[in-house]
Amino acid sequence: MRLKFSALTALLCALLLAASACSSRSGNENGSSAPATGGGESGGSNAAAAISPEENPLDVMSKAMRSQLDAKSFRAHIDSTAGDGASSTSVVEYVAPDRYRMVVEAKTGGQNVKLEYLVVGGATYIKGPDGRWVRTPVDAGALIKGFRDPKMLDELKKTADIKFVGRDTLEGQPMLVYEYTQTNPLGVKMKAVSKTWLSAADGLPRKTETEGELDGKKTQTVVTISDYNTDIKIEAPGN
Repeated sequence: MRLKFSALTALLCALLLAASACSSRSGNENGSSAPATGGGESGGSNAAAAISPEENPLDVMSKAMRSQLDAKSFRAHIDSTAGDGASSTSVVEYVAPDRYRMVVEAKTGGQNVKLEYLVVGGATYIKGPDGRWVRTPVDAGALIKGFRDPKMLDELKKTADIKFVGRDTLEGQPMLVYEYTQTNPLGVKMKAVSKTWLSAADGLPRKTETEGELDGKKTQTVVTISDYNTDIKIEAPGN
């Protein structure tokens, strides 16, 4: 169980990085709300909101955060490495408002481990070696929800310095790239420098590269996000 809990903790740290990638400022300076967007690939019901390098970087990141919070679903691929040789690859699927599927493949302490979690509402399940799902006492849903809480994300405006660094393309799509530094976001003892690619067409984050230090260990994390507002199914075991 200790290994499982450690892997879950590492995953939640990765999710924190994913959340902070698009939420280092949760509102513009006059407190107005950016319009919600549906996001790119899906043709969702909310209108896309194109972004421009002439816009204030704080406003752009605010729109990105609000747009991702409004998304009904997405997938995130998270690749992390640490200076002690530990590494992990995770796939996270999200369906609003409180459903997650997480598959984690990690290498730590000379061990290779693959874990699969389901979070449905307040219930967290982990798949055992025999392929059966077991409900765990760890309420990962509450922790993850905290990372996605706009009020919590407001705290990040105290820790980030954002700047526009240039244009780029990902998979043939135009992107605007922003860079920022964060220190101890949400009370986590972490200093990180991140670079985020936002879609110029809809303002949603597509990729974030982060180099940082967590608990005295150097870390590198790459988060790619796709499939916004697609039809992802996540059900409790047995449903």
